[in-house]
Amino acid sequence: MRSDEQIREDILEEIDFDPKVEATDIGVTVKDGAVTLHGTVHSYFEEQSVIKAAKRVKGVHAVVEEIKIKYPSDTQIDDEDIAERIAHLCEWNTTFRKYDIKAEVKNGRVTLTGDVDWQYQRSDIRDHVSRLRGVTGVTNSITIKPHASQADVKQKISAALHRSATLEASKINVDVVDGKVTLKGHVKAWYERKLAEDAAWSAPGVRSVVDNIQIS
Repeated sequence: MRSDEQIREDILEEIDFDPKVEATDIGVTVKDGAVTLHGTVHSYFEEQSVIKAAKRVKGVHAVVEEIKIKYPSDTQIDDEDIAERIAHLCEWNTTFRKYDIKAEVKNGRVTLTGDVDWQYQRSDIRDHVSRLRGVTGVTNSITIKPHASQADVKQKISAALHRSATLEASKINVDVVDGKVTLKGHVKAWYERKLAEDAAWSAPGVRSVVDNIQIS
């Protein structure tokens, strides 16, 4: 059993190690494996990177996020500015152009819609928008076009789980119905659960993942 202080130190080191996080005033408190993050960052993307860094650490069971996004005091960014920057993305980014991605902006929060072929494309589009100054949140409603059989999807997920040296694939059950993957079973840490979820998303034809894996 890892102590709360060990978990806290590891989270701070993981945040400091992550090149996507520039902020140096992130605070971390831990009680019985429950983590609270506080402080300020410069973008929504950086905020999400801090949360992901904390979840990668062994012994973390829950994360409460109280981080504030702080822009320079002389910076005024409204929804029209954000929409214009997204329009520029749509002009030069090949993925945005190929899949005709649409974005709606309201009070700094962006809702993305469209269809792509792979989960990594869906994630990349979200990350590009998350980095834009003024964005306070992203709702990713982009869908994935199914193009693989259920048997093929299940086989690829199972193979990916078995290739992972840190994950006991035998303790994870995979169920696939119409491109929807449901994961069940038990792992020892949050990062192992994330490994299983990433393996599921890496298979072609997966449109959604329900992660019911328990940490024990």
